Amino acid sequence: GDCAVHISAMGTGIPHLKVGDAALGHGLAALASLSKSDARLMAAITDSLSFEQACTLPTTWCTVHMSLLAARPASGHDVLLHAGAGGVGLASQEYCHFIGNRAMADVGRPYKHFYLHKMGLAGRTLSSRDGGAFALGASKLLRSGRLRFSLNSLSADF
Repeated sequence: GDCAVHISAMGTGIPHLKVGDAALGHGLAALASLSKSDARLMAAITDSLSFEQACTLPTTWCTVHMSLLAARPASGHDVLLHAGAGGVGLASQEYCHFIGNRAMADVGRPYKHFYLHKMGLAGRTLSSRDGGAFALGASKLLRSGRLRFSLNSLSADF
């Protein structure tokens, strides 16, 4: 599972970590007092992240990475991110920006629209609460273009 740890012992030949480092990654028995992991699944963290923040990153980013690998996006593709203000939605927005996709996101509450505008999606958010507003907004954003794929991180119908 996801973990954020202080490394207490490790094998040899691991250049990116040392005993005493704070690290995040995937570990076996991650909630136990002592956990083991493959060093390839761990990365050092800085003081800019709390342990609580750091342990949310591995699965979130792996989900985004694997989903987008499956979709095979190319630069310039339009992408719809469902639940754009959640962890996977925010990570997807950053990932899409990095690879040159044009992301749009649907969210429900006004403060989430505002937050995504501040995060770089100004004018590219859609209503998840009103089907008519969603359809109108999506057609305006796509300008008769094609939506290449959608990433939905929700586990139930909404």
